[in-house]
Amino acid sequence: MTEHLRLIARQLNHLQRMRQYLVHSFDRCSEIFPVTNWQVMSMDQHEMLAAFRVRFSEFQEHLGKTMRAVAIEEEVNAERFGSVLAFMEKLGVLESVERWKMIREIRNSVNHEYEEDGGRLTQFFSEMFKATPELLVCHDKLVAFCAEAYRLGSSPVYGR
Repeated sequence: MTEHLRLIARQLNHLQRMRQYLVHSFDRCSEIFPVTNWQVMSMDQHEMLAAFRVRFSEFQEHLGKTMRAVAIEEEVNAERFGSVLAFMEKLGVLESVERWKMIREIRNSVNHEYEEDGGRLTQFFSEMFKATPELLVCHDKLVAFCAEAYRLGSSPVYGR
């Protein structure tokens, strides 16, 4: 196995752990979402949403890095991330490049815009909740591709 394939294997293992944390946060936040009144939420509830936001963001970021590593392994020009996304769409890992970009915009907005407007916060988190299963499917498809193409582990069946 080449050093680059070992890197991909490590990234996939890391993503699996990140996925478990994301699913845990998603499940916990599902109990309190949608939030109707942000001012009456407990400190624990705010903390739960903060953990979900961070885990969602980190999972998408690392999923993108792993997709780039796979594109490099497949000798795709990975200097421009758009080329990586187009390749992932061609492989069937992504439903569409546009949807990935929209999810990335959600991630960037929720991480870089300080919002006190409850409606805007609800919109951000609603979009993240909608996008989480999509990211998990992308992860499943990337794992399946790597299992088939590189014999890295096996294609696991996930509960979500």
